[in-house]
Amino acid sequence: MRIHSGIPFACFSIGLLIAASPLAHGQPPPVTPNPQAPTLNMPAPMGMLRGTKLELTLTGTNLAEPTGLWTSFPAKVVIPTDNNNGKDNAKLRVQLEVPADAPIGFQSMRLATSRGMSNSRLFCIDDLPQIQEVETNNSKMTPQAVPIPCTVAGRADAEKSDYYKVTVKAGQRVSFEILGHRLGSAFDPEIRLFDPRNGREITYSNDAPGLQTDSRLTYTFKDAGDYLIELRDATNRGGPDFFYRLRIGDFPCATAPVPLAAKRGSKVAVHFAGPSVEGVAPVEVTMPTDAAVEEVWVAPKGSNGLHGWPVALLCSDHEEALEQEPNNEIAKANRVAVPGGITGRFVEKDDLDYYVFTAKKSQRLTIQGDTLELHTPTLLYMVLKDAKGAEITKANPQAAPPADQRIDFTPPADGDYYLEIQHLNYVGGPNEVYRITITPYEPGFEISLGLDRYDIPQTGNHLVPINVTRRDYTGPIEVSVVGPTGITGQTTIPAGAPTAPNVHAGSLPVNVDEKVPVGPHSIKILGRATINGKVVSHFANQRGPVSQALANLGYPPRFLFTEVGLAVTEKPPFALAAKFDQPELLRGSPASVTITATRSAGFTEEIALSANGVPANVAPALKNIPKDQNEVKVQLTPAANAAIGSFPLSFTGKAKFNNKDFTVTSQPTPLNVVMPFDLKVEPLPLKLIQGDKAKVKVSATRKAGYKGVIALELRNLPVNVTAPKSTLTADQMTLEIEVIAAANAAPGDKADVNVLGTATDAGNQQNASANFTVSIQKK
Repeated sequence: MRIHSGIPFACFSIGLLIAASPLAHGQPPPVTPNPQAPTLNMPAPMGMLRGTKLELTLTGTNLAEPTGLWTSFPAKVVIPTDNNNGKDNAKLRVQLEVPADAPIGFQSMRLATSRGMSNSRLFCIDDLPQIQEVETNNSKMTPQAVPIPCTVAGRADAEKSDYYKVTVKAGQRVSFEILGHRLGSAFDPEIRLFDPRNGREITYSNDAPGLQTDSRLTYTFKDAGDYLIELRDATNRGGPDFFYRLRIGDFPCATAPVPLAAKRGSKVAVHFAGPSVEGVAPVEVTMPTDAAVEEVWVAPKGSNGLHGWPVALLCSDHEEALEQEPNNEIAKANRVAVPGGITGRFVEKDDLDYYVFTAKKSQRLTIQGDTLELHTPTLLYMVLKDAKGAEITKANPQAAPPADQRIDFTPPADGDYYLEIQHLNYVGGPNEVYRITITPYEPGFEISLGLDRYDIPQTGNHLVPINVTRRDYTGPIEVSVVGPTGITGQTTIPAGAPTAPNVHAGSLPVNVDEKVPVGPHSIKILGRATINGKVVSHFANQRGPVSQALANLGYPPRFLFTEVGLAVTEKPPFALAAKFDQPELLRGSPASVTITATRSAGFTEEIALSANGVPANVAPALKNIPKDQNEVKVQLTPAANAAIGSFPLSFTGKAKFNNKDFTVTSQPTPLNVVMPFDLKVEPLPLKLIQGDKAKVKVSATRKAGYKGVIALELRNLPVNVTAPKSTLTADQMTLEIEVIAAANAAPGDKADVNVLGTATDAGNQQNASANFTVSIQKK
């Protein structure tokens, strides 16, 4: 197969998969979940028929003492209390009742217990009747008979195949689709269809386009009779994490919506691209206006009423268009708005598409092609041309995604520019859909989390580490909690310009009011900044840990990226508060912090303390709060090389009460490490005539109680200009220093003069005044 640049197709595909994995380089250390929090295994079954009830047995660790099951789908949830249910750490029965109009598609669930919040697990809502795999279907001689239509909930075992038997009529069309890896399963499925009358293999599927290694096929049976389906892992693996859902029926098989994106608040008729969507009516969708919703899942519906598995329609913030054929020559190029997006298709092999846009001189633009991340298998080759058809630049298909389908372009002049699009491998067909966006480049930022779940008691708080990636923006970023009433939090990431991506930039204190119910909740973390006069907002993204938790699934459902689970636990029997005995600290000098515990009636136990947010080169000497006591003093000593600044510091206490473990964190209090003094000089600028002299007044603002000597020296004076070294004595605040210009001092201005002060009684710490100008004038 021909491809551009001489890149072997197999090698290029592997490179895409590797590059799509979460990158570790430059990231902060991972945040680990509470070890006492519950952990959910993959549920079995991993879905249910809407409009029905299901009793589901969850398995995992630390499942005892449940306080609620959170679901992203509408459901009535009951946790039975019979037969000691809720007391077993390894399993838990829950009852789900889902309404008949619940949306079909990917959903999620989390379990909260008295000790914390679980990981997220995907769960499917379907409109096909559900049956469970039987244990005796591992042989062609004993296949499990299943009806059409249905969904089979099963699990693959190592070195074994699962066999199913279907009975069809002559001319009947049936689709077989596996949801495996897309559900976070380790299963890499392969389907084979056999005619048992002669043992002949009819067809098979492995790694269907756009399904992230899952399989799907559609077959029209010429003869009536019984047929066998073999289902196995492509590498013969199996085990507890190899669950799957096999959908069987005459339903549409879509790979992607057409268009791939629609503007927020608009109405759009969604068509479908895929191997089996003939005659499927378009679905009218009203796009949400909520910025927290990134995509809408749309299910194609066949004429028989059965739905195919939904596809994801991206929410866009600008106008979106559809390619209009013919546009295979530059004279027939489709016009694209700037900013704007357009969805195109390679229906025929070797198809060539042209688009034209108007650009202004020196306006930097980003031209982006999106495919794999929108669940289509297409690979793009992009070339930018001028109005005469001459090549200006092109995307680099060897770059790591998504840069392999991106052109960064600054127009040399006003006018029209043309974008030539081809399939990288000259492929065409029903699955080959793509999206192009052309947008002005804008500075910005992204915030991310290292963990997607946290546990906070009523009246408590927790510091959530925030990671920031900046893009030509160095200003402050406001970070806040978006969630149920009573769950709050706000902080500001200060201005800064980290050079590495995904840098730990601060912590968000999340607070829970005592009126927030105990149990599971869902929150989002929002970052906001004003950039070039425009408010820019982004929700915190935890794609890395989400993909890792789903067997390194490259493109999980986007709603998982911003969904943060929060278990609100029982109000603890104590609260903590911390206060520095003095508001400022000097390097090299110990400072005391008083930590106070407010105890509930009957709680007298020792409280073990630890410190959070302690900056480098600051040594805390911690002690526990003893039994029956309410406070303790601890010391922190900034070393001589400790950083200067204000650092939010909190303390965590752990204790047992009524055989339960409680963890409480104090509200952050600022640790202010300062210099012993600041210096100010006046008058400014200092003007001198050759051969004359003048005085400058140096004022010291003393900090952190420093009262000692400050030695002063004027630095960087012009040539032949002098001033004596001087000293501010203990407690002295101001001093005048005489500056002398010799008769041969050169006329002119010198702007880098300053006064250096040395605190001789505080380890010779030094601080300088702001630079000022000394102006020498002719006599």
